[in-house]
Amino acid sequence: MKCSNCKIDKLSREFPNDIISQNCFHISTFCLKCIINIINTKDAQKQCPECKSNISAKELENLNILWEKAPFRINIENISELHSQKISQNGEVDGHGNATAGDFYVVLLNGTKLKFRLETIKTVGALKEAIKGQTKIETNKQKLIHKGVELQTYANQGRIQNQLSEYHIVSESHIQLIVLLYSISKELSISALTFDLFWGYPSSGCDYLDGTCLLYTGTGNNAGQLWRRFDYQSTSFHDIPNMSHSGDIMDHAERRGHHRITANLASLPPTVSKLYFILSSWNSPNIGHFPNPSFKMFDPSKPNIQLCSYTIQSAASSQAVIMCVAARNSFEGNWNVFEIGKLSAGNAKNYTPIEDTISNMDKFFGI
Repeated sequence: MKCSNCKIDKLSREFPNDIISQNCFHISTFCLKCIINIINTKDAQKQCPECKSNISAKELENLNILWEKAPFRINIENISELHSQKISQNGEVDGHGNATAGDFYVVLLNGTKLKFRLETIKTVGALKEAIKGQTKIETNKQKLIHKGVELQTYANQGRIQNQLSEYHIVSESHIQLIVLLYSISKELSISALTFDLFWGYPSSGCDYLDGTCLLYTGTGNNAGQLWRRFDYQSTSFHDIPNMSHSGDIMDHAERRGHHRITANLASLPPTVSKLYFILSSWNSPNIGHFPNPSFKMFDPSKPNIQLCSYTIQSAASSQAVIMCVAARNSFEGNWNVFEIGKLSAGNAKNYTPIEDTISNMDKFFGI
């Protein structure tokens, strides 16, 4: 997620997870570091830097305590210093001066960071098993990427496992983990991919937990072009006859809302490469204001197979969450569903922050 102020890509946990003042009605798109720097500037007014709402003395105190205790500060501000310290401590370096002993990290798209030791994990296969031990994610569901290159378990489809060192994994390296939830083969008969969302009205009254699908075109170097949005107001397009959004289905008596998105993957234009599924809060400051939300993503021919395992409750503190993506494999012609769980600012009133978040990770699905 990119901070609207410093324009730097940061993890979701580097942003406030709720409104910063009771006078605000939005989740901040400024990172916590920028907020603290702005409101603590000498003679600065104690206001939200975005909406200019006043911040009370107690709220200011809480923000400063949150900043002082932020666990990510040491990783962001002192990572180079720590890197140098570790090299000098273990004394093991490669020909480029990089440590070959020490910690390295695997990061999920939702910001979760896993720590491992180079001394104990030498191969890609061993790393995948270690990840499974910590996360329960099966090894065949893991896609590991380092500096734009996917880590392959075996060399040339042989029986010899690739070493981490062959991918220049050294101390303090960060590897991206993409989780494959489901693979829809070309041979399967798919009537439709259905995204079914229900939510309860918040205490403030009728409000909308919007389900949106963003369609992207292109593969390889031409990937990442937003083509269509399916949401409450753009429910259908004449050139995509086999995909639709239900629009708002509101039951005021039961205080429940419902969105349904359906897509016949086999009939989508061949240029469509990815479908991102997003939840966002319309008026409430975050998703957590909606009681008893639930969703299913499934193929109607196999309704008992949930294609996305992400839980809405995990995004309670965020204005929006990019839940998953269905990505077309341009070589095999099948579709893969990947878990994302990436928190974001933005909603159906302003998709720009969501689209910016997608643009920063879309390269991982350019398959």
